Amino acid sequence: MIEIKDVIKLIDEQVEFLKQQNGAGAIMGMLKMFDDNKVKKVINTNNALIKELMTLRMQVLELAL
Repeated sequence: MIEIKDVIKLIDEQVEFLKQQNGAGAIMGMLKMFDDNKVKKVINTNNALIKELMTLRMQVLELAL
Protein backbone atom coordinates (compact mmCIF):
# COMPACT_ATOMS: atom_id res chain seq x y z
CA MET A 1 0.00 0.00 0.00
CA ILE A 2 1.26 3.46 -0.85
CA GLU A 3 1.39 5.90 2.03
CA ILE A 4 0.79 9.63 1.78
CA LYS A 5 4.22 10.38 3.26
CA ASP A 6 5.86 8.39 0.46
CA VAL A 7 3.99 10.38 -2.19
CA ILE A 8 4.98 13.65 -0.51
CA LYS A 9 8.61 12.49 -0.32
CA LEU A 10 8.62 11.61 -4.03
CA ILE A 11 7.17 15.00 -4.97
CA ASP A 12 9.71 16.77 -2.75
CA GLU A 13 12.57 14.86 -4.37
CA GLN A 14 11.39 15.84 -7.84
CA VAL A 15 11.06 19.49 -6.84
CA GLU A 16 14.58 19.43 -5.37
CA PHE A 17 15.96 17.87 -8.55
CA LEU A 18 14.33 20.55 -10.72
CA LYS A 19 15.69 23.29 -8.46
CA GLN A 20 19.19 21.83 -8.72
CA GLN A 21 18.83 21.59 -12.50
CA ASN A 22 17.81 25.26 -12.57
CA GLY A 23 20.87 26.19 -10.54
CA ALA A 24 23.18 24.26 -12.82
CA GLY A 25 21.50 25.78 -15.86
CA ALA A 26 21.91 29.28 -14.47
CA ILE A 27 25.63 28.68 -13.88
CA MET A 28 26.06 27.27 -17.38
CA GLY A 29 24.18 30.25 -18.76
CA MET A 30 26.47 32.64 -16.92
CA LEU A 31 29.52 30.81 -18.25
CA LYS A 32 28.06 31.02 -21.78
CA MET A 33 28.28 27.23 -22.14
CA PHE A 34 24.82 27.12 -23.70
CA ASP A 35 22.52 29.48 -25.54
CA ASP A 36 20.89 31.84 -23.02
CA ASN A 37 17.47 31.43 -24.61
CA LYS A 38 17.59 27.65 -24.31
CA VAL A 39 18.72 27.87 -20.69
CA LYS A 40 15.91 30.32 -19.88
CA LYS A 41 13.39 28.06 -21.61
CA VAL A 42 14.47 25.05 -19.53
CA ILE A 43 14.42 27.09 -16.32
CA ASN A 44 10.95 28.46 -17.11
CA THR A 45 9.68 24.97 -17.92
CA ASN A 46 11.17 23.63 -14.68
CA ASN A 47 9.57 26.45 -12.71
CA ALA A 48 6.18 25.63 -14.23
CA LEU A 49 6.68 21.98 -13.29
CA ILE A 50 7.70 22.94 -9.75
CA LYS A 51 4.52 24.99 -9.43
CA GLU A 52 2.39 22.07 -10.64
CA LEU A 53 4.16 19.64 -8.32
CA MET A 54 3.61 21.94 -5.35
CA THR A 55 -0.08 22.18 -6.22
CA LEU A 56 -0.21 18.39 -6.41
CA ARG A 57 1.57 18.18 -3.07
CA MET A 58 -1.05 20.42 -1.46
CA GLN A 59 -3.83 18.26 -2.94
CA VAL A 60 -2.22 15.12 -1.53
CA LEU A 61 -1.95 16.77 1.88
CA GLU A 62 -5.63 17.73 1.72
CA LEU A 63 -6.50 14.10 1.02
CA ALA A 64 -4.66 13.11 4.17
CA LEU A 65 -6.89 15.28 6.33
